[in-house]
Amino acid sequence: MAQARTNGKADVTDVTAQIDTIKQDIAALTALMTEVAQDKKDEAKERAASKAAAFKASAAETMDSAQVRAKDAGEKVRSEAEAAYHKAEESVRQQPAMAVGIAAGIGFLVGSLVARRS
Repeated sequence: MAQARTNGKADVTDVTAQIDTIKQDIAALTALMTEVAQDKKDEAKERAASKAAAFKASAAETMDSAQVRAKDAGEKVRSEAEAAYHKAEESVRQQPAMAVGIAAGIGFLVGSLVARRS
């Protein structure tokens, strides 16, 4: 243990008081560091929650946008398919003999391809 000398005598009381002061300072610093660490943890937690919420909102917007685009594309394909169907139906009504001939030709080709594979 360190000892202070005053007129050649050890003054243990002063050294003990200084050690007690140092212990109190260390305890105060420990409490302060604990508080700072807790504050930093809370700040990091809030930042993470904020970024997670922003990411979730962005993902929801992207999903909504994709759903709208998919719905629009589906409606466009459906309307184009209906238009093609009506056009084909009108062509068959105007030239039924040609439609039967084309259907028979396609049937013959499919039959030939199936027969070759067997």
